[in-house]
Amino acid sequence: MFHKNESALTAIIQLSKLELSSDYLNKKFNDHRLYTAAILLILIPLGLAEGIFDYKSHPEIKSELFQLRLYFLLLVIPAWIILKSSCLKLATATILITLVFSAYLGIRIIEHTGEDLVTTVSNFALYPFFIFFVLIGFSIYIQIFFLTVAFSFVVLSENHGVLDELIQNVYFQISVQSSVSALFIMLVFSWSYYHRYNLLLALEKSSQTDPLTGVANRRYFDSKLKSEASRSARSSSDCALILLDIDHFKRINDTFGHPTGDRVICALADLCVNQSREIDLVARLGGEEFAVILPDTNITDAKNLAERIRKHVEDISVTGDAGEIVKWTISLGVSSLPESRSSRYTTEIVMEMFIKKADNALYEAKKKGRNQTVLSQ
Repeated sequence: MFHKNESALTAIIQLSKLELSSDYLNKKFNDHRLYTAAILLILIPLGLAEGIFDYKSHPEIKSELFQLRLYFLLLVIPAWIILKSSCLKLATATILITLVFSAYLGIRIIEHTGEDLVTTVSNFALYPFFIFFVLIGFSIYIQIFFLTVAFSFVVLSENHGVLDELIQNVYFQISVQSSVSALFIMLVFSWSYYHRYNLLLALEKSSQTDPLTGVANRRYFDSKLKSEASRSARSSSDCALILLDIDHFKRINDTFGHPTGDRVICALADLCVNQSREIDLVARLGGEEFAVILPDTNITDAKNLAERIRKHVEDISVTGDAGEIVKWTISLGVSSLPESRSSRYTTEIVMEMFIKKADNALYEAKKKGRNQTVLSQ
């Protein structure tokens, strides 16, 4: 999502990079997969319907043209592949082959009809729009490449006198106009989809983020913990969990006010993020309680991280609204994924055991006097 101070140039650079990104292109393709398949299927009756025009304008070769029109039925194959496959590479190869096949079919039809103005224009001068419609869910670079190839054919045909001069002039003029129009539409659509993509990312992030601290919220924490518990069970890898809570937080709010309490919460969130790895997840579970999910981490390493966070908190002072210094501490409970991960336990049960062990350890830390880390038993 754009900020007001973000320049158009920055957005263009980001878009140019995203058009090479596999994640972005997969998203773009899947969003338009049904549309692309529908376009290919619609071309079948349109191609066959031109047989009626062939019958009226070229009755002497209607049978040969009808056979060529029947090849449009083969578009069912790429449409089916696009609809059924989520593989971007397979879909790209399929569409590229389809474009080449369509161009070849158009050439064969022109060879049979001769220098017919309507047939020539309909088969090639309007081809750029066909490129845009079937490549709408693919990279802008692929769209521009095929548009360039199609227009190059127009230039070559003019330079080599392939068609009658009158037909060639009309063909070239309409081709230029349609190519420029198609290019403009391609760029506008890519720009529009880029904004939509960023909006969706922003909405997704807001649904997963705690608005005060910017770390993950409870909803995303539950989802992440479930996926990590499932992954760890499949691969028999370690996973650890830290639950931490600000000591006497109600006293901080009552003494210094809620804005100061919010600053303490934000300071703890920033500290946890700075001390954790990129693969770790820091989440605010509610109020003054936080959690850190540590994939591929044993309980000893998790305890070391918990202790680092606790000791750094002792060195952090938050300033109250009146300029007073607020000293605060935290308590932490650490657990590892249950060792008894047999098939009789569902992922939900494993998650519940995982959290309960850390929560019991946190409760024990509070019970022992706070400002300490306790490992689950």
